[in-house]
Amino acid sequence: MSTVRRRLNARRTAVVTFAVLFLVVPVALLTSIQLVPLILSVLALGALATIGGFVAPVSIRARFRSAAKGLVTAAILLGILHFTGLLEPMYRREGWLLLELEIEISPRRVQAGDPLTYTLSTTNTEARAALSRYYVVDGVPYDGLLMYGRIPDLDTVRFSLAEPPTVILTSEDNPGRPRDCPCTIVYANPGIPELNPTSWDWSTTYAPGDEVVAVITGDGTTYHDLQPGEMLTLRYTVLVPPEHPPGEVHHVRASLAYRDPQWATYYTHDLWFPIEDSVIVEAASE
Repeated sequence: MSTVRRRLNARRTAVVTFAVLFLVVPVALLTSIQLVPLILSVLALGALATIGGFVAPVSIRARFRSAAKGLVTAAILLGILHFTGLLEPMYRREGWLLLELEIEISPRRVQAGDPLTYTLSTTNTEARAALSRYYVVDGVPYDGLLMYGRIPDLDTVRFSLAEPPTVILTSEDNPGRPRDCPCTIVYANPGIPELNPTSWDWSTTYAPGDEVVAVITGDGTTYHDLQPGEMLTLRYTVLVPPEHPPGEVHHVRASLAYRDPQWATYYTHDLWFPIEDSVIVEAASE
């Protein structure tokens, strides 16, 4: 092989290596995809290029072989980045917008047949807004931050809602004055397995047995991102079944779903919060 051809092949290999690294590393960081599946994909492409170096027409076999060398080289370099952990600090993005969810239950001691009120509230204490996500409600696209609670159950039978839930949006600078919000109360019964809430069949109509009660900060035409200093509160009341035996109410959790602006993209949060406070059902008084 002539010196000119060797230089040309080396240049092609370097170009392929640089192009793969330039593509894979930013994609991995922006999407939080770990390097292992990307390394395996690059190696698979390298294997295909190697095969092409033997079966392709003679006039282009050198290009396939250069591509194969470049892909394998890129995979090796990505492997070094993975095993040395050089990119790990960049995966752990500091300053995530992690909202907290406060859960209040009242009263804490009830009798069978009594009402039980849940209050879910989240406050954006950060400097940037919690952005909306996309849902489908009764076949209509909705955007908004989602806050929802799991309705308690008795032997897989859900408690029933006692009255329509309420929602309020306020701000820290004027907590006594509700702010305008295109908020919508919605319900779902995702069942098992539980998937991302954006894929659930949401409805504005409550049906007995529904598993989830939620608020979306949108109404199908407009939406509201939770701005810094704003607090969103959802309150709903359920009835303890008359047949509920003495003991604790079976709680599951409450959740938040929203998008967080990060770097040049967005990071999606599905935050789960266990309901740690217990509610005791007492025996009926004689």
